[in-house]
Amino acid sequence: MSRSRGTTAMRGVVLSFSNQHAKVKCEDDQIRLCTIKGKRIRALDGWYNALAAGDYVSVQPLSSAEGVIESLLSRKNVFGRYNEKGSADQAFAANIDIVVCVTSTKTPPFRPRFVDRVSVLAEQCGAPLLVVCNKVDLGLDGVVEKRLSVFESLGFRVLRSSVALDLGIDELREALVGKISVFVGQSGAGKSSLINRLIPGTTQRIGEVSEKYNRGRHTTTLATMLFSQSGDLSIIDTPGLRRLAIRNINLNDLSAYFPEMVPFIGLCDFGASCTHTHESGCAVRQAVSGGRIYHDRYESYLRIRAELEESKQWKKAETGKPQKAAKYRFEDEE
Repeated sequence: MSRSRGTTAMRGVVLSFSNQHAKVKCEDDQIRLCTIKGKRIRALDGWYNALAAGDYVSVQPLSSAEGVIESLLSRKNVFGRYNEKGSADQAFAANIDIVVCVTSTKTPPFRPRFVDRVSVLAEQCGAPLLVVCNKVDLGLDGVVEKRLSVFESLGFRVLRSSVALDLGIDELREALVGKISVFVGQSGAGKSSLINRLIPGTTQRIGEVSEKYNRGRHTTTLATMLFSQSGDLSIIDTPGLRRLAIRNINLNDLSAYFPEMVPFIGLCDFGASCTHTHESGCAVRQAVSGGRIYHDRYESYLRIRAELEESKQWKKAETGKPQKAAKYRFEDEE
């Protein structure tokens, strides 16, 4: 294989990353399989993965098909989750403009608190959230509509879609044109089907929903950036999720990621030290009682906060033995 000598490093965008190898689309429009110089990026020590789809990197080309990543360029933001198995934060996507949470009315069942978790992570990375309620051809009952209206009242855009009925596809495309988006959702909610309609020819694998558990089978195994032929769409498809752990948020900052709670922060009798869980004179709790904060969203706040507290206590435990990540039961599995 011929090797390029004396070539100048060039900028590239990571399309996918796995097993210390990244597919990078370089500025010369070549897609190269790249390794990392020195086998790690010091700035990302402690992360589950060294790079994420959407990362911009400096690449030293070795040939038209291979290269070496010399450095990670500055990130605008990063979207990801806590990887329980690896006990570390896992980045799915970087430098995104919008987060698209794909849920479904049925098969798998609508899980609003899963969407709540995605909304927290979207707020954390500073990207707007678009909620896509897919598979409306299977029915859309009043309970689902009520929760969707709550999301809309918070300023989150909500689209109702069906690949089978060709419903909502054009609106979704219009919302994503010119943006880098990341698609996240439960297994079986229909992310890949939607992406296949938005970007024909991507051949994203589609998995049927497990009849036994009424949940999707994992078909997307790593986050991958996809482009439309005209270049107007840039979508990062992520693995279908059954759990969405949140661990890297400061307890005192969590309420700031619930937009409906923000107006009441600082109005509590205990001021900034109020946890909004049990205190008397809590403006947030009063807003929940008065119907100004939707009770189910507040329940999501309580559950996430409890998990954050438990994870911190677990890490502080001194047993003389290596600590494993705490195991939680997530509400989207109920």
